[in-house]
Amino acid sequence: MEFRKYILSVIVLVTAVNPQSIAQTKKIAKISYTSSPVSQYLMREDRMRSTPTKASLHDFMNGITDYYSLYVNMNNRSSIYLLDSSVQVRPIGWENPKVTAALADSVLFTVKSSDNKTFKHEWIMNQTFYSEGQVGDVKWELTNETKNIDGLKCLKAFSKNYPMLTVWYTKDLPLSNGPGIYQGLPGLVVWAEDYFRTVQLTKISYTDDEETFDKLYGTKIKEFTTQKNKKTNYDKEPLVLVKKGDLALGYYEYFYKKPYKRP
Repeated sequence: MEFRKYILSVIVLVTAVNPQSIAQTKKIAKISYTSSPVSQYLMREDRMRSTPTKASLHDFMNGITDYYSLYVNMNNRSSIYLLDSSVQVRPIGWENPKVTAALADSVLFTVKSSDNKTFKHEWIMNQTFYSEGQVGDVKWELTNETKNIDGLKCLKAFSKNYPMLTVWYTKDLPLSNGPGIYQGLPGLVVWAEDYFRTVQLTKISYTDDEETFDKLYGTKIKEFTTQKNKKTNYDKEPLVLVKKGDLALGYYEYFYKKPYKRP
């Protein structure tokens, strides 16, 4: 944690001297994120209950961490959000490897083109989806609420068309991007939470390896195009958002026995 804060503090210091200097001298930004299938909405009493011999379901789920990399081309602002690996730390009582978590969703990759189109591959309730959309599919309500996250001054925003989605973004860095389709904000997403999971920025670095970026970008676009042409498991992004939103609301109302009202 201290090392992460040090790295972020160094970046903030550099950009504070000249906010555009990195964007002008480096071609590719790499932002690392972690994602876990936990959120404030899943912290129900039954999930939080532990015994001396078995940790709670929340502890079990909290032990699952997905590691992502977001690569941003600093020249044309195209980007790739990619699942690198998944790690599971099993708490007491959950050591049996045959016991697995039923995850509601998992993003494998999202590509954003230079003309602000998005192409995503994800799993939702054990079904694979390839969805196509554009920046602006998620509508944001910006607030003036601020918070310091690992040395970055962040602002809070809510989704207008996806329930229980909150993000904190920063203007301290010369980037306007985020994990998956969390795009269209006036800054870089540092932290995000929806009904199903929480995402946290952990590290930022810059390189000049544009060749590797272009190769990765081309590979994912080719995969997406192949699946789209098959006309199976393909949909428009706004419709996928509606489906996930309805699923989240359905879960919330079932477990809490009341309709969701945003604070």
